[in-house]
Amino acid sequence: MICPHCHCDNRDGAKFCNECGRPLTGPAAEVVEDAFAFEEPEVSEDRALDEEQGAEDPAEEEGFAVEPEGSSRTGASGPLDPDSLPSIDVVGVNVAEDGSAFDPDDDAEAPAAQGDVDPAPSAYAPRPAAGSDPDRTADLSGLDECLVDSSYVPPKASWRSGDTMEMPRIEGASEPRQKDYRAPDPNKKKGGKAKVAVIVIACLLVAAGAAAAATYQMELWGGKMLPDVVGMTQTDAAAVLEEKGFSVRSTEVVSDEPEGVVLLMDPGAGSRQSEGTEVVVHVSVSRTVPNVVGRQRDEAAAQLEDAGFENVSFATEKSDEREGTVLAVSPEAGAKAQAATPVTLTVAVPYTVPDIAGMSWNDAVAALEAEGLVVASAYVYDDSVADGTLLGTNPAAGEKVASGSTVTINISRARGAELEAAAWTYLQSVGTLTLGGTVYEVQSVDGVSYQGNETTAFTITGAAVTTLDGETVRTSARQKNGVIVWDAANNIVSVS
Repeated sequence: MICPHCHCDNRDGAKFCNECGRPLTGPAAEVVEDAFAFEEPEVSEDRALDEEQGAEDPAEEEGFAVEPEGSSRTGASGPLDPDSLPSIDVVGVNVAEDGSAFDPDDDAEAPAAQGDVDPAPSAYAPRPAAGSDPDRTADLSGLDECLVDSSYVPPKASWRSGDTMEMPRIEGASEPRQKDYRAPDPNKKKGGKAKVAVIVIACLLVAAGAAAAATYQMELWGGKMLPDVVGMTQTDAAAVLEEKGFSVRSTEVVSDEPEGVVLLMDPGAGSRQSEGTEVVVHVSVSRTVPNVVGRQRDEAAAQLEDAGFENVSFATEKSDEREGTVLAVSPEAGAKAQAATPVTLTVAVPYTVPDIAGMSWNDAVAALEAEGLVVASAYVYDDSVADGTLLGTNPAAGEKVASGSTVTINISRARGAELEAAAWTYLQSVGTLTLGGTVYEVQSVDGVSYQGNETTAFTITGAAVTTLDGETVRTSARQKNGVIVWDAANNIVSVS
């Protein structure tokens, strides 16, 4: 309930204001309201400026009464006019609780008769309202007079409108604590115990939560946190994990990291696990060159790739092994190496007959022997090329052979040249030659030519020889022509 005078908040159903003590309801409240309903004095501009600047009036500080501007007093000293003062009616003094006015002097004798109340009238009884009792006036003859500046205007009474008046601050003093005059809300008091209970329960819950978090952090429940053992040696990692109550199982991982170092753990570090949980640690082991000798090239290369080797090259070597078979590996099998280490595989390639076409006889023999082959020769009649030309080999060039195999070089030979040579040899060695039934003694061979079809023609100088009476008679020498027919074995079939 709001007080109509000081505007303070009071509890519902209150009869009097907790702040100013005036009635809040009923006829008494209306009477009091009328008693205090007088005009407030106007405030001059100078006084308003003084109030804004927080200046204090000297007369006010000394406790002197100050007349409002326009009053009957014009700056002269003298007694106050009681009629100009407002009357104040107060419940229990000159107003009954029901709001009706009464004269306190009428009841002054009753208490005295009973011995309970002092019969003397109260010196603090307020004057009745103006006009209510013309015979009653306030006696102000005992008050001292004072001189007051006629321009002084008293400050506005803050209690009349319910406002508060701001007092000037004292230098060096702490700021006063503000006091709340608001009446307590009766509705809020009803749930006081319930609020206390809720607060207590909330505090207990917070304490329980803090205790649970602390004990959980201390690993008294909820399992234990896995320590991080990555980077430790296998021995140290196992010791740390077993000390926390976990079981350890290790597995090897090929790596370029130092041997025996933990690369990974499963479950991961930082997770909460119950005691006895198995933790798998992945331990690094050195990479070694696998044994791929005897394997085929592609199979060996795949095995090296699976082992993590990234730099594999190949070399070839003549061998009677199956083509593509790995004859050697470098570094040798079982050696420790990193992924980037160069690895060379020596692969078998078969012996092949080189191409000697266009070579001389000596160069052809050297090329064949360099391949580990044995050289042989054979003549092949070919009138399309010059006599003695190397026509090729048998087996032919490029064919795969075993080491130590014999390779025959084919040499071209013209048939005419062969038979011409044979004819020269025959004619120079025959001595006598029968041509047309006449025997001629060959004195010189003048020419031989190949006629084809295994036939050679010749020209000789010879003298005819005959026997007369047992005596050899020679005629004069002259040239004679003839023909020799040969077989495939270079035997003479006929001479004519």
